[in-house]
Amino acid sequence: MPVVPNTSLFTAALRIFFTTSAAAIRTTPTVCCAAATAVENSDDFAKVQSPFSCGRAKSFALVGFGVVLGMQSSFRTIVGCAAALLCSGALPAGAQGLFSAYDDAFSARIASPSDNGTLAQFVTVAVNAGQYDQAISSIEQYLIKYPRDARARLAASRLYYHVGSYELARRQVQYGIEVGGLSASEQQEAARLLARIERALRGVTWELALTGGVFSAFTDFEPGGAQDDDSFVSPYGRADGFVRWALGPPSADALVLSGSLTATQRFFTEDLSVPGSKETFVHGNAAITWDKGLPNSGIDSLRLLLSAFTVTDRFDSDIQETGIGLSGRFLVRPTVETTLFAGGGYIDLSASQGIFADSRVFYEAGGSYRFRNGQALGLRFVGSNDFASGSGEIGHSYTGEIRYGGLLMTVPDLFAWSHQVAFSAGHSNTPDLSVGIGANIKSDFWRIASESDFQLTEAQKISVDLAYRETNFEIANRDRKSFEMLMSYTLTLN
Repeated sequence: MPVVPNTSLFTAALRIFFTTSAAAIRTTPTVCCAAATAVENSDDFAKVQSPFSCGRAKSFALVGFGVVLGMQSSFRTIVGCAAALLCSGALPAGAQGLFSAYDDAFSARIASPSDNGTLAQFVTVAVNAGQYDQAISSIEQYLIKYPRDARARLAASRLYYHVGSYELARRQVQYGIEVGGLSASEQQEAARLLARIERALRGVTWELALTGGVFSAFTDFEPGGAQDDDSFVSPYGRADGFVRWALGPPSADALVLSGSLTATQRFFTEDLSVPGSKETFVHGNAAITWDKGLPNSGIDSLRLLLSAFTVTDRFDSDIQETGIGLSGRFLVRPTVETTLFAGGGYIDLSASQGIFADSRVFYEAGGSYRFRNGQALGLRFVGSNDFASGSGEIGHSYTGEIRYGGLLMTVPDLFAWSHQVAFSAGHSNTPDLSVGIGANIKSDFWRIASESDFQLTEAQKISVDLAYRETNFEIANRDRKSFEMLMSYTLTLN
């Protein structure tokens, strides 16, 4: 169905806002446990990872097409498609016409201050460039001259809602409904927005994202090992949600209850000397987080997130990692464009089965910077150390990642396409589950990924992610190269 009615000049601008106002960094959990070492292609990279995650939450949100065509026979074609998507995100922003767009739109806005279409174009580009104040200011200036433009009122309401100005958001959407002129679909949209604003004013916001798709993988094993080249296609499902209770000013403290559940199939073997098989993998977590604002004189914001959480990973019927823990994260925004974070935590793994670790300590640090053209650069480092009673430290792992991306293009009435390219590399040293403590498996890996989101509406998107990874073990014939894809559809309810 059409995303933006042809008569609406402002909804497209807001669709871009919802795409670009998400977290700039798709965080990358580290593979830290013995079981994860034996998971073939254990990329374990979640698009969104909550602060409580133990550094290795296996959301497996690597998106791609189901590849129902024989993967081995079409591997070169797949790599070609991947290269095309990867390169599309690697182009300089100026080459894609995004860097100069803000200056051009601003000049056009000044030249034609009463032109509705020019205003809509400027709002679109301003939001993409992170100039939210300019977008709001322009709509307000327009509404002074054209106060009965209901669509502009609706656009202003959505902008105010997403920057946390709920009273102003309610005022704008109510006036837009009163003056009339909205289509039936826009009236429904306005009613839903008003309901969300009313909940936010009562101090409660919530969201539930339901994702379904098809996950596929092709693995090229080194000759001479126990495993032949393999490929498979599997259903993929994920549910993520949160409820946030505002605790009031002056520091905008909040209490957040969040959770996630993911299920798919993965190639798994606990013993790399024997062939593995496809197993049902399940990841789940739940947490309660205190989001505390701290004194932030001279900077945009400073916050502390303290969480208590539980997490579980099922690898097969005999191996399951289950733990409860505590974590903390400092989140600093020196400027509107810059975000820095650092944190760590502890997990008690004594309830697990089939692994040797009784506890884990994990840590992370990183940041992101949003450029004037709306693109963002993110860096992140995560690591962990595993411990067993009576044996001390038995394993460790760490991963570093760099990613770049943002909005690439919009197609009116269809979608807004945002894209990120990510490169990561890391090391793992964990016990061999088939032998025991003291006999460790050491491996190094590198990985490159292309991650695309096609935002159809505020509540719907299609994601297409491609990833290539090489893993090198101490024993050469265990090395492997893998290509993973998944195509998914997400419906967000709030």
